[in-house]
Amino acid sequence: MSPTARPASALPGFLAAGGCVLIWGANYSIAKRLLLEVDPLAVAFARAAAGVLFFGVLLLARGGWRSHLDGLKRAAPLGFLGIFANQLLFMSGLKRTTAAHSAILIALLPVFVLLISAVRHFEPVGLPKVAGILIAFAGVCVIALERGIDFQGSYLAGDLLTLAGVLAFSAYTVLGKPALRDLGPLRLTGLAFVTGGAGIVALTFPAALRQDWASLSSVALLCLAAVVLLSTLLAYILYYFALSRIEPSKVGAMMYLQPVVAALVAYAFAGETFGTPFLLGGGLVLSGVVLTERG
Repeated sequence: MSPTARPASALPGFLAAGGCVLIWGANYSIAKRLLLEVDPLAVAFARAAAGVLFFGVLLLARGGWRSHLDGLKRAAPLGFLGIFANQLLFMSGLKRTTAAHSAILIALLPVFVLLISAVRHFEPVGLPKVAGILIAFAGVCVIALERGIDFQGSYLAGDLLTLAGVLAFSAYTVLGKPALRDLGPLRLTGLAFVTGGAGIVALTFPAALRQDWASLSSVALLCLAAVVLLSTLLAYILYYFALSRIEPSKVGAMMYLQPVVAALVAYAFAGETFGTPFLLGGGLVLSGVVLTERG
């Protein structure tokens, strides 16, 4: 592939990754408002049920289940990692640790993606790429330190659960790359969501029954729609589309921008403030992402 052709083919991938960053970054504030009225497990049920229904109908419309059986076998492990394990571990972990701890642990995603990619020989790992990821990780740590780091042992269980969720999503990111070439981003995302989402639906169904959905305010309903339609359905499709166009480590590095977007959205709509550490950390994140992309 010529040097002039590469940016043109990679651009849609970077745009898709950028879309994920914007959606998932804004989702922190949206979900925070939603959880004031809805149980976290009920939210997980709504996300998973919508995903299973949407992708199930889509797959049926694209040829029926018989035509997807081979793909289903390849996608099932990815559904377990990226949908079932990732969502439940993150949810359980975030309830037992602090936001600052979570920010640092989640920021390990690109590090793990790079390590798994290197071990599996899925992409070359050069010094600029490694340096960029480490610089961006340092930036996230600076942002998290502004919120305060607490080393109480009571947070250990939550930290370990969150870290397990990061590892699961890292494996989902890298191991899904070969299947993308054969199945495509839409079909692979759908098959993974049907398998992983079905497990979440089964586990969280009792919480959904306990939830008083009729009492939700219009604001909560709007937040729920955004979490389901944007943060779940659209974002997962964009994520795998990005992986089909650019290297996993570069997609992972783009995710470092989430804390920056999350803080800007919270500042604009939730009245939260940020100071010098955020500006310094944000600058490091942006510098690291650019360095990783060029690597």
